[in-house]
Amino acid sequence: MKITKIEIAKLRIPLIRPFITALRRTEHVEDIVVTILTDEGSIGYGAAASTPVITGDSQESIIGAIQIIGNKLLGLDIASFESILLMIQNSVINNSSAKAALDMAIHDLVAKKLQTPLYKMLGGGNSEIKTLTTVSVKDVNDMVEDARLFISQGFETLKIKVGQNPLEDIERLKKIREAVGNKINIVSDANQGWDSKSALQIIDTLVNSNVGIAMVEQPCKAWDLENLKYIRDNSPLPIFADESAFNIRDVTNILANRIADGINIKLMKSGGIYQARTIYDLSTAHNIPCMAGCMLESPIGLAAMASFVVSRHNIQFVDLDSITMIKANPVHGGVQLKGATLLLSDEAGLGIKHIDDLEIVSMLGI
Repeated sequence: MKITKIEIAKLRIPLIRPFITALRRTEHVEDIVVTILTDEGSIGYGAAASTPVITGDSQESIIGAIQIIGNKLLGLDIASFESILLMIQNSVINNSSAKAALDMAIHDLVAKKLQTPLYKMLGGGNSEIKTLTTVSVKDVNDMVEDARLFISQGFETLKIKVGQNPLEDIERLKKIREAVGNKINIVSDANQGWDSKSALQIIDTLVNSNVGIAMVEQPCKAWDLENLKYIRDNSPLPIFADESAFNIRDVTNILANRIADGINIKLMKSGGIYQARTIYDLSTAHNIPCMAGCMLESPIGLAAMASFVVSRHNIQFVDLDSITMIKANPVHGGVQLKGATLLLSDEAGLGIKHIDDLEIVSMLGI
């Protein structure tokens, strides 16, 4: 099965409500979709989310990187699975989102060649997984209303976005806890919005007030590992690294120096499933729990990440919620949402049959 053609397209999906964090506000999913075609007529799908404030990858840079890497893939036989995945990683520096899109598409093709769902190829036996959902940062009353709505929809864990103002952040978390009761799990994500002093003051206040926060994600700047470690060493709550933990080198450093209590793995950061597996294995070997996360991305990327997650036991939190935020799902087949549960397809590969509303922007072929 040789690669003969690669199509690159844009996919824009409106959100039900604006997605707001300490870093950005957006009202759409903005994906770059890659479609890899073979001489046997098989199609592999992958996608990359444009998140410049986190990954540094814009739509334009993702397209450019896919073109560079994609030209090297043309004519290759997917039987050389491992070498192709390694080539994707080594073809350019950084550009992790573009690499993730191509990595997904290759995994999709290999699973189709084996005539098995990707989640089974990766070792999973269960096609269902529950996800948490995110409450965007805004006025506290609006956040409480959103939290109540999500609980009514069946979600058992909420991730509360904070990081804009320490005093308001405390009020947000307290009010949401009061509104949803004690049976609901709450995690908080500052998206780099706090400094070390504020972070510890907020955490201590929450603990002393019995707010019941399961963990705090990325309290300070991604590059500020010294203060991330300081917060971790002095916090009564677990601290998970997200933006500080992109690749194997980052995670090796975090684990070796005990900088965080957990690692948030995202395909857009790792460059795809190939590297995500190594990050997961390394964290697990160090007895460090993982979180499975996503950017604001389409159900294409979620299908790939969910396929990875269902085969792993050391995933403490599942945050694959962008499918809960979109007005309509343009992806036919693949992962679907039922309440708070993601349902994986039992069709071969990712199980994606067709994607609506694609705007083709580039084609590579031989």
